[in-house]
Amino acid sequence: MNIGKKLKALREEKHLTQQEVAKRLGMTQGTYAIWEQKETNPTLEILKKITKIYDVSLQNLLGEKQEAQDVIDLVDNYKNLYQEQKETLGDLAKVMVERNTSRLEVHDSSVVYEIRTYHRKELYEVEVQDEELSAGFGTGVKDNYETYTIYTDTPVRRYDSAARIKGESMEPDIPNGSVVTFVNNGFDVNGDIYVISEGGYGEETLYCKQVFREKDVFRCHSLNSDPQYKDFFLEEDARILGAVVDCVREIDPDLIED
Repeated sequence: MNIGKKLKALREEKHLTQQEVAKRLGMTQGTYAIWEQKETNPTLEILKKITKIYDVSLQNLLGEKQEAQDVIDLVDNYKNLYQEQKETLGDLAKVMVERNTSRLEVHDSSVVYEIRTYHRKELYEVEVQDEELSAGFGTGVKDNYETYTIYTDTPVRRYDSAARIKGESMEPDIPNGSVVTFVNNGFDVNGDIYVISEGGYGEETLYCKQVFREKDVFRCHSLNSDPQYKDFFLEEDARILGAVVDCVREIDPDLIED
């Protein structure tokens, strides 16, 4: 059932006239009547108003309840994958779409999807601190001084410390979940990306931001253009630990062979 027929059926079920529904939606009867003749969806704003009138969910109105839940589950699972697994899943999805487009049946032939593996001796080790650097609005320091080892296929230059990034405000240059290495040299070059500690002992907050010196203050800038990530100035208790040297992705441990 297309959206127009669905709207008409709901209206008649509630014994409402087009004029009554149109008034609740803040439009003329003629405009609403057009919606009952359409096969495509109205704007999201109108759809939300309609769900309130008929006391139905948006998914039910669009007839996509089961499919929508499947999509939600798929996205949630995707977010929990390693970057390597995400890339493999993406490649697999492209192949399956191409096969559907060319109208090939899955059982026509056996397809083997090769998953790349790595030899540990060919990878680079990075010792990562057991606390995350916020690329968003800050995250507290655990202060336990523990580290763990990750492996990457990207060459790593000399560094003093390394930490995993949490948040999307430094994307696309520094993706959420990636690992950055940095040197403990304080502030040096205006506009470089730095690791910053702010707050008193035991209450510190760590950041990874692009930093600019403006007179006697430091302005922190996010690379992500989303307006929610606004520039901010460091407080007096903030310390710029050092510049970021490299940003690397972790290889899924399950893909590493000794």
